[in-house]
Amino acid sequence: MFALLKPDAFWLIVANLVLGLVTVSLFSFLVVTVIRDLRVRSQRKKEEALVPDDYLSGLKDLGITLPDERPKIDEMEHQE
Repeated sequence: MFALLKPDAFWLIVANLVLGLVTVSLFSFLVVTVIRDLRVRSQRKKEEALVPDDYLSGLKDLGITLPDERPKIDEMEHQE
């Protein structure tokens, strides 16, 4: 209590309080931002899961190219 009456100690305490409040506010902002980002990511994954199974059924060979014109190897025939 007596330390608050001294001008040097008073400004030191005020500066420490301000720095403490800034630290707590920035930490809480960081936590809120991380939680919000995690919620957005989970909502995106839920929306991606709603794509029907037959959505890409007509495109099963998409991306397979044979630049040297060799015949395509069927995986089932290759395993036998």
